[in-house]
Amino acid sequence: MKLIYTFGTDGIREKHPFLNEIIAYLVGKSFCKAINKKNKVVIGYDTRFNSYSMALAIASALVSEGFKVELSRDYISTPALAFITKYYNCYGFQITASHNPYNYNGIKILFKGLKIDEKLEKEIELTLNSYLDSIHEDFSNYLNLFQKPTNSNNNFKISDLLKIYIDKILVYIKNYLDNLKKYTIILDLSNGALSKYAPVIYRKLGAKVITLNNKPDGFNINQNCGSTNIESFKKQFIKLSKNYNNPIGLSFDGDGDRVIAIYKHNGQIITLDGDTILLIISKYLKNELKMSIKSVALTHMSSLGIEKAFQEEGIKVIRTDVGDKYLTKQILENGVDMGAEQSGHIIIPPFLYTGDGILSSLFLLTSLKKIDPYPIIQNLQKYQQKLINIPVTDKKKFINQNNDLFRKISQNFPDVRIFVRPSGTEEVVRILIESQDQQKIIQVQNIINQEVRT
Repeated sequence: MKLIYTFGTDGIREKHPFLNEIIAYLVGKSFCKAINKKNKVVIGYDTRFNSYSMALAIASALVSEGFKVELSRDYISTPALAFITKYYNCYGFQITASHNPYNYNGIKILFKGLKIDEKLEKEIELTLNSYLDSIHEDFSNYLNLFQKPTNSNNNFKISDLLKIYIDKILVYIKNYLDNLKKYTIILDLSNGALSKYAPVIYRKLGAKVITLNNKPDGFNINQNCGSTNIESFKKQFIKLSKNYNNPIGLSFDGDGDRVIAIYKHNGQIITLDGDTILLIISKYLKNELKMSIKSVALTHMSSLGIEKAFQEEGIKVIRTDVGDKYLTKQILENGVDMGAEQSGHIIIPPFLYTGDGILSSLFLLTSLKKIDPYPIIQNLQKYQQKLINIPVTDKKKFINQNNDLFRKISQNFPDVRIFVRPSGTEEVVRILIESQDQQKIIQVQNIINQEVRT
């Protein structure tokens, strides 16, 4: 059987209408077939135009199979829902395509604060794709959930899941942070799931808050804003920050599991990516709070410069595949203390074992009260990186065909790091070239352009 719908690096993700309410319903049915115990399941969704209806479709599938479902009253970020699954000790579905544009959507499945394992993913995939030949008549039941917030068996209700998350994260962070009264925080909320409640959290901690891109309309999520459009945010930050003391910018993606930070030093604008934020937090926890930070997980996309900076702090770096679930795996299975991706996924247990932009930013703000990040940035060894995206029809075949070329490049350019990986969400293969010598990067790029077999 050919698998049409599969789990990528972070759930099932496709453009609408290829991923729609019918498929969401069948994902819910497939999940029910794979899970023996019919316990509570929580469901969240982001601000995309069809996220709520997809959430209702999954809820209908679960209710029809005897599960008890709690649907978030409002849109909610992935990390907030992950915390709810940990808090309730249950499974959860998040309807989101993360940092992708509005015309994509996706389904992430969580269990006790973590992404589900690959064995369960495969089981759901097989059942889902077999269902495509036999659409169930009871799919239309989900339409009833638009009209009634509960049903006769009390198996479905709409709950204020956000209140639990907000209350718990505020209690937790006060172990490290007394207040944010000295800060003016400029938020780029990406017209995403954090749009309503992120400002509430920072204001409750005493910060002055300015919000940008916090008016989701179902179509503008991640549109020329958020952590994947940091240059646009930087321009807005430069204008706004002139009027305030201690300004810091925080830019999130649509589902709130990434954060990139911006701050000013003597008029210079400094950008902190996920790796650098984790380095600052690690130095604070290790040197100021005397916590044991022995190792961190970084992906293969992280620069050699950041790896050497961690090593200088006496912190071992473990490299993983791209995707925060691989960072989590190192934390849970190999005792790594924390993890991060350049893109802004940062994992700081034990509050949560998945990326949480708000939690990461609160730890960063705590660290900045004691640590000046500018010397850290200045001391990083500078490595240049070039990322090439090559469109392909068969990612695995492309990599196999070109392995000899990549090996030859590595042998001929020993001071150049080359890393090849298939995208988990697009039909492209990504090739990272890294070196301290920009000319060698150009040489390697030219060789790839001329000799790669597509």
